[in-house]
Amino acid sequence: MKRLTAFSLLLALAAVGSQANAALVNITALDVRGTGVFGHDPNISAVTINDVAPSGTTVADPLNIQLTYSNLDLDGDSTANDSVTFTLTAAGGGGSQRAWGQGIDTGFGSLNNVTLSVSSVSGTTTDFGDTIVFDGFVGANAGLGGNGDFQRNVDINGTTVNLTTANTGAFEFVTRGIDFAPTSTVLFDNSGGTGGSIVARSYDLQFSTVAAVPEPSSFALLGLCGGAAVWRRRRKASV
Repeated sequence: MKRLTAFSLLLALAAVGSQANAALVNITALDVRGTGVFGHDPNISAVTINDVAPSGTTVADPLNIQLTYSNLDLDGDSTANDSVTFTLTAAGGGGSQRAWGQGIDTGFGSLNNVTLSVSSVSGTTTDFGDTIVFDGFVGANAGLGGNGDFQRNVDINGTTVNLTTANTGAFEFVTRGIDFAPTSTVLFDNSGGTGGSIVARSYDLQFSTVAAVPEPSSFALLGLCGGAAVWRRRRKASV
């Protein structure tokens, strides 16, 4: 019984040591358009939309945006050397769903029934080998573009977001969004208003890690250490 207790304690200490290094990381305002991902250089690489390098407008349902995001510190060691690859998918908008120069919509002035999700997450932390996982979306933003006095609205996960531009004589693009607890999907729906464009513009994503499981040889070593500790205690008691 003592031997099992010592072994369990060593395993617990190993697990705690690994988890102590884990960190939560938010990628904020991931700005995805038909021409690429903006505002995150030099962290972004290997971007494709439906397996093709982004170059303009892609009309499709679903839209699969694959990318690698680097220079993250996901093991909490103050070194931003971790990378994660994942696919951001927009689906449900139908035959007019597109990624274009302003964002994702369902035709000019329309943004209805578009659900964003994340899949195919892969990556391990550089220094500890922990698996990187997607916790969920923690925010999203819509955008309105136009040259005039326009008002648009769209529901993001059921909360209505209102956007306006003023008649300044020049093109304006404004964004507005909401924050929320981690959730697996984001739904843009029920767009309304008049004038200008309305698009799904950017997303806030949260990632964390799952501690690496020790190799079988590590378990054996821990068992030997635990057994040796118990043997020493018994030998000392018999002297």
